[in-house]
Amino acid sequence: MIISEIDLFKGIDFDVMNKIASICSEESYSKGIVLFRNGEKAEALYIIVEGTVHLEVRNGGRISYSMNEPGEVFGWSSMFESGRYTASGICATDLKAVKIERDKINKIFSKHPDAGMKFLRRLGNVFSKRLSNAYRDLLSTRSTVSGPSIWMNDNIIPSVPEAPFFEVPDNWQAYF
Repeated sequence: MIISEIDLFKGIDFDVMNKIASICSEESYSKGIVLFRNGEKAEALYIIVEGTVHLEVRNGGRISYSMNEPGEVFGWSSMFESGRYTASGICATDLKAVKIERDKINKIFSKHPDAGMKFLRRLGNVFSKRLSNAYRDLLSTRSTVSGPSIWMNDNIIPSVPEAPFFEVPDNWQAYF
């Protein structure tokens, strides 16, 4: 995989891209391998070459997000100060991925802050798309329940109660 063709790195100076390419390693993982767990120290960013990875969050319930497009990025928590993965990364199939170690790429970006800024802007775009997809998925799940619904913890309460939660007096006036 030529990483300079990945959206995340587009627009970065050729010399800086060569430095980034020199720290990348293409790794192969077997189905079922856990690349990282939610809450662990985030040490690497991954880019899919081929295969499928599930990003999974468990907190009373379970949310799983599958990724299988070449060039998709995961493990992005490694690029931020919190330094902890926010999900577990599990190989759903055999997986080939480019692995970029946090410390190595941060050294490059500390010497080339303009490249680091471009990278972070593009990474922000990845977040934005994922968040939009998550909202869409939540809304489509919600719309499969007929009528209005309320989300509470990991459960959908299928309808709003018939009676109001409180009575509004007839002489009550709203001031706008």
